[in-house]
Amino acid sequence: MAKEQASFFTVIVTGQIEFADIPGCDNAYCKFALVHGDDWTHLDGPEDGISQITRKTSGGPDQMLVWNFPVEVTYKSTNAFGWPQLILSVFEIDALGRDVIRGYGCIHLPIAAGQFTRKVPLYKPLSASVLQQVVNWVSGRPAEFSNPKFPAMGEGREVTRVQSTGHASVALNVITKDMATFGYSEAQGSAGRIVI
Repeated sequence: MAKEQASFFTVIVTGQIEFADIPGCDNAYCKFALVHGDDWTHLDGPEDGISQITRKTSGGPDQMLVWNFPVEVTYKSTNAFGWPQLILSVFEIDALGRDVIRGYGCIHLPIAAGQFTRKVPLYKPLSASVLQQVVNWVSGRPAEFSNPKFPAMGEGREVTRVQSTGHASVALNVITKDMATFGYSEAQGSAGRIVI
């Protein structure tokens, strides 16, 4: 009996958004979203979510904002164009109970099977004028993106001014299946090749 050839390849990702290091931020929560190209189909797992609020302990200046928030998603595709990206949005709760953006970040999911830890640079947009900066400071509402998926888009980013705010750490486990059938290398990740 002949073996059927696969009609798509599969990418399975599990892991967690571990922590963030944002100087001057003592409590925060993280929203995440996964975006992908038109050739990709979402099969399983949430494509967006929101973590619990975490607080730094008073143990010292090098304390992190720890979430250990799970991420688990499965996709299928016949084309690598539009490879899925993970977008992070970190918000602090200020003294008046308002959600204030502390950083956006975006990474592509790893393209090889294995275990990965990724450092995600975080940044926030700057106001376009000095007047807007003053108004934002008085109102306690700094500039933020109107579309939270903007960090994953290429269009319009070249004119966006941003300020680095820190970084987040994401641990991911990736399993791929049938990529070689479509001419893609099933490269080995940091923990070795995983075959299903």
